[in-house]
Amino acid sequence: MRVLELSDRDESAAYCGKLFARWGADVTRVEGRERAPSPQPLDLYLHRGKQRVTLDARDVAGRARLDALAAQSDILITDLSPRELDAIGVETLGAASPRLVRVSITPFGLSGPYRDYEATASTLLALGGYTVLMGDPGRAPLTMPGNYAYYQAADFAFVAAQAAQLAAERGAPPARLIEVSVLEALATLHQFTDTMWLANGIVRSRHGNRWENLCPTTLLPCGDGWFGMNVLQTFWLPFAHWIGRPEWSEPEHPLATNAGRMQHEDMVEDAIVEAVRGLTRRELFREGQETWRVPVGHAVQLGELLDDPHLAHRRFFETLNEHRGADGAPLRAPGSPFRFAGESPVTAGAAPASRPRAADAGAPGGASEAAAPEATRPLAGVRIVDLTRIWAGPLATRILADLGAEVIKVEAPSGRGPAAGLPGSVPVERPWNRQPLFNKLNRNKQSVAIDLKSAAGRDAFLALVRESDVVIENFSARAMPGLGLGYEALRAVKPDVIYIGMPSFGMDGPYRDYVGLGPSIEPTTGLTALMGYGPDEPRVTSKAISDAIGGTNAAVAVLVALARHARTGEGACIDLSQQECGIAFLGEHVLERQLTGREPERRGNAHRAYAPHGVYRCAGDDDWIAIAVRDDAEWSALDAAAGRGWAADARFATLEARRAHRAALDDAIEAWTCAQEKRALMAALQARRVPAGAVLATPEWTSDPHLVDRGYFAELTHPEAGPERWDGLPLRFDGRRPYDRWVPAPVLGGDNVAVLRDIARISADDIVRLAARGVIVDRPPA
Repeated sequence: MRVLELSDRDESAAYCGKLFARWGADVTRVEGRERAPSPQPLDLYLHRGKQRVTLDARDVAGRARLDALAAQSDILITDLSPRELDAIGVETLGAASPRLVRVSITPFGLSGPYRDYEATASTLLALGGYTVLMGDPGRAPLTMPGNYAYYQAADFAFVAAQAAQLAAERGAPPARLIEVSVLEALATLHQFTDTMWLANGIVRSRHGNRWENLCPTTLLPCGDGWFGMNVLQTFWLPFAHWIGRPEWSEPEHPLATNAGRMQHEDMVEDAIVEAVRGLTRRELFREGQETWRVPVGHAVQLGELLDDPHLAHRRFFETLNEHRGADGAPLRAPGSPFRFAGESPVTAGAAPASRPRAADAGAPGGASEAAAPEATRPLAGVRIVDLTRIWAGPLATRILADLGAEVIKVEAPSGRGPAAGLPGSVPVERPWNRQPLFNKLNRNKQSVAIDLKSAAGRDAFLALVRESDVVIENFSARAMPGLGLGYEALRAVKPDVIYIGMPSFGMDGPYRDYVGLGPSIEPTTGLTALMGYGPDEPRVTSKAISDAIGGTNAAVAVLVALARHARTGEGACIDLSQQECGIAFLGEHVLERQLTGREPERRGNAHRAYAPHGVYRCAGDDDWIAIAVRDDAEWSALDAAAGRGWAADARFATLEARRAHRAALDDAIEAWTCAQEKRALMAALQARRVPAGAVLATPEWTSDPHLVDRGYFAELTHPEAGPERWDGLPLRFDGRRPYDRWVPAPVLGGDNVAVLRDIARISADDIVRLAARGVIVDRPPA
């Protein structure tokens, strides 16, 4: 596979190209200006393994060369702005090649009111509903450091482009232009922030390191730093014993329930801090996990990741022998957060040669004519058995289902738990089918509810696996083998099955059996070493951000494995670590730590290179705006918009001076912005091409005029919950979205008969017997 990366930025296209290069594609990066490779963290992290070409697409010779490169490529990835794309006529690049798929990644898409807005990671996070949730109440919200927004968009771009290639190899005409919006990628990666508002009318707000609805789920100090936890009700009994308060877990105690603990958060957290006083982070991590098996995670420094025994065992880091750090040792960069378990490194990204499976040739359970690939549904004909739960796993399978894959969700007979989040208190029939979060994450899927602990249930499950392409789960590493359904058991019935396991810390290593959830995994990735108000005030995102990263990376892993299978006919066991997914999103920071020999500073909302760069108060109750100035031209435009004469102040005359006087500069800017309405100010600054984004709360971004104008939101009518309006897909295929083929989330066990009869080929009589014995159900036990 040949991939052409057209970009002058170290953002989305660069990261997407990195993914293709890692898995075997021949990637050529075309830059419009001379930039000699240098040992800068982003350059080292994003561009190793690529060929690099410099040309000017605006002159005749440069354009001819660019056309020639495009004509020889399978995929063109670019994150040039809409204005830049208009100038070079991207739609004509490689016009002679019938196979070329163009992938455009832009901040806001190629249409809509914000089409030509300037953007940075901080302004996108503000508009996407993230910044408002991060930081302390009463203080300026925090913007998440790093390139999360761009790398997530890159994951979507990779999945879409690789899926289009697979569809083309099966004879389907691919989309010629796949459009990825970074803002839409952020919008689709909220967990329950939007469901709280759209289904309940509850506006989520920021709570420092605490979660708004769970206790104890937070980051707390210990003997030598900080540690995080995510203690759901399931873990409260052992956790209460661990902190020496066993009576708090007794049924009649006020703190036995999450609701009771939420009313006494200070008391609970004080007891935890007192109980762990004197213990180090690593001691807490080991004792909490190995003795009590509760989801806790230590807040690591970036340098500590390089010496972590678990990551060393898993050989996660790649050595860059040609580059040295401040200590003279070779640099080490984060590797792939997923790998083909038990195999040597493979090149899984090359253009595949189609090998139809038996089901496609007409066997029972094969892809129907209606499932033939088309531009907006490139994964039609791929069948996935989905055992995932909570967020990371269901997000991965939802992305694949949105792209046309047939996803069969295998649920436990115990059901989906209480119908949390239902509006009002009026009893309803089958409340388990009305959970907003479940319905949001499981659209376009089918549901079978099978007791996998029974022999008959396992047999039915294996019969389903026999007729499927992919099995994906996000249990702990020992769960599936404990059921007798590990990879070897699945491979015995389906030799070329693709199995994806995505436990918190991977399938092997010292932390293999540790349990984790997003808020407890996040501190172990190093993010808290970067995020916070200052040296002694680390903050977590309070968004379980590692789940969202794990989910998109799992979708990438599925596409890598499908491409490999199409080329070789081989199945695979893919070992994905959610911790490593988070570290991979911080790769340039890990390299910078080695180059400087120092741990990074928590800069609050400051940016090392840009000034000003911050989140500033506006008129209104808790209203803010993110402003990021990247160069002197944008500084002059900001100064002209404010009319305060800042440019005449010697402290702010140059970029270096502004960096040296950040506090005074921020005070001056906020004295101006605090009297401005945030949306009007954003529009005024964008008119002068200054990157600015209003900090939007959930009611604002879920009705944002740009997202509405682009038809981003998806509206489906659930058979029991009724009309629902959720986040959509941040992709367009030749200007179209696949919403007309989407279906709402299934009811529990609603597809038991159809799936077991038509796909697993179980007889009608046997299905009746399974139901009578409670092996399959369509409602949870009373």
